[in-house]
Amino acid sequence: MLRKLSILLSFTALVFAAPLHAEPQQFNIDKGHTFVTFKVSHIGFAWIPGAFTEFSGDLVYDPENPANSKVNFTVQVPSIDTWHAERDKHLQSEDFFAAEEHPTATFVSTAYEKTGEDTAILRGDLTIKGITKPVEFQVKELAAREDPWGNFRRGFEATTELNLADFELDYAGPIPESATVIVSLEATRAK
Repeated sequence: MLRKLSILLSFTALVFAAPLHAEPQQFNIDKGHTFVTFKVSHIGFAWIPGAFTEFSGDLVYDPENPANSKVNFTVQVPSIDTWHAERDKHLQSEDFFAAEEHPTATFVSTAYEKTGEDTAILRGDLTIKGITKPVEFQVKELAAREDPWGNFRRGFEATTELNLADFELDYAGPIPESATVIVSLEATRAK
């Protein structure tokens, strides 16, 4: 009888200790291990790499139902860095990003669709220069586990190809038609 009571109490404790339904989890973006990068062709010869070094964002990930996941992301356009000061200045000008009038570019997700065990499509609205267009990122879900400091951490890599004319970034001259954007992101689960 005591054994049955002990088993019943243990089972009851487990039931009440476990959540009835897992909720989406809020994550804090680790800015020291997140990179917003891009590359464009230099008139068909080689790639020009670049990055936006100042950004912020919110990430919610639902491991039980990934479709509930969402992300909002903002980059500070004046933080553009292509390792060439004159080019960076030109990219911030009215010819390209018009950074003085439009100092931020934003992405707001509208859907997250798993396509495999560790792949997904992230859909959302990207706004550059006040122009909003739908875009799709191909996502690789990387590691998801506790890090050496006791935080639960997730890693993602998201890639998309942007048509520069869609955002009026097609300054006259021999410039590329598209840019590859890669976001390598790490985030820790909020406590």
